[in-house]
Amino acid sequence: MRRLNISGGRPLRGELKIQGSKNSVLPILAATLLTEEPCEIRNCPDLTDVRAALEILEALGCRVSFDGQIARVDAGSAAGTKIPDELMRRMRSSVMFLGAILGRNRSAQIGHPGGCELGARPIDIHLRAFSRLGVSLLENGGYIHCHLRQYLPQTITLIFPSVGATENVMMLCALMPGETVLVNPAREPEIVDLQNFLNCMGADVMGAGSDCIRIRGVKKLHGCSYSVIPDRIVAATYACSAVSCGGEVLLSHVEPEHMRLFLAMLQDMGAQIREEGDRLWVKAKGRPNAIPLVKTLPYPGFPTDMQPLLMAALLKSRGSTVFHETIFENRFRHAGEFLRLGGDVQVEGVSAIVHGVNRLHGADVYASDLRGGAGLILAALGADGKTRIEGVEHIERGYVSVTECFRKLGGDVILTED
Repeated sequence: MRRLNISGGRPLRGELKIQGSKNSVLPILAATLLTEEPCEIRNCPDLTDVRAALEILEALGCRVSFDGQIARVDAGSAAGTKIPDELMRRMRSSVMFLGAILGRNRSAQIGHPGGCELGARPIDIHLRAFSRLGVSLLENGGYIHCHLRQYLPQTITLIFPSVGATENVMMLCALMPGETVLVNPAREPEIVDLQNFLNCMGADVMGAGSDCIRIRGVKKLHGCSYSVIPDRIVAATYACSAVSCGGEVLLSHVEPEHMRLFLAMLQDMGAQIREEGDRLWVKAKGRPNAIPLVKTLPYPGFPTDMQPLLMAALLKSRGSTVFHETIFENRFRHAGEFLRLGGDVQVEGVSAIVHGVNRLHGADVYASDLRGGAGLILAALGADGKTRIEGVEHIERGYVSVTECFRKLGGDVILTED
């Protein structure tokens, strides 16, 4: 059993370089299937999800190498169309390979994705868009069989700005004839990063980050070298640690423009924020101020991935905060673990009310998902006494060397295995 053992109650101080974005690099790795030439992906974080994505590429016939910072993918002989079920179950985001495989081979087979159990993540938005573009779909034996016989370029409006569906359509259409217009796409910075990578390979994609993306298909894409953007969720995690524990944290390799709403909330909580290019300085002292309402929404609204982090930082706030979750119905599973640490959190359906307390205490808790697990680390660091966190494997899906990073900031965090 692997556990994080944390002794909390001390301020954090220090500097960290933020890793490359998990949510950017995974679709970018999938998109390497669209060229027969080698690609080099720099600033690639060494995460279990990244390792799983590279295994999927190998299973599809790619030659892959990874040194912990740079991933190299040669998809020249990638003729595979089926992702092994075991790899699908390890990573929910593996569904993003569907558009790339179809774009390359016109045929694909995938099982239902796995990963964190945050509730239903239906892929019907993906499949509806594919069907409109000429993909025939058949579900049989737990697999979805997809075949593209005749591509039908047209304007498609997503009923919800799904990140995965937007990425899948962009990858499918990059090599298809004609112009496809995607209305109401996801607008996250990671979508812009995927567009920039596709264009670096020679694609013709415009409008990412806006309410309309235009994809003009090209006949062939070439290899390239590309650097992934910084991870805004990881940056938010370490910024929240300064609020949860008090102290001063300097984060480098950050893109503040991707975190505007979050940074404004930290300031409302009483934190001091200073930006210096790609460096972000966060200072906090004493109990934070409560915020009346935190509502998760698609970008540029408040990200659902940051909700557990902000909740952890507000456990010792002055006043009460209402969290309203609109993306995942099971996104408050960490709330029960916060109660074990002495927090006062009431969950009512898709809303949770956090009443700030004077102090938290250590306890044995379990991380059931990636961001909830990160929130537990923040709460444990701000609690008096010792905390043991199980479910470390979930946290490692999104954080590189999380133990060492918090120790660099002065946190007493040790990973043990028995």
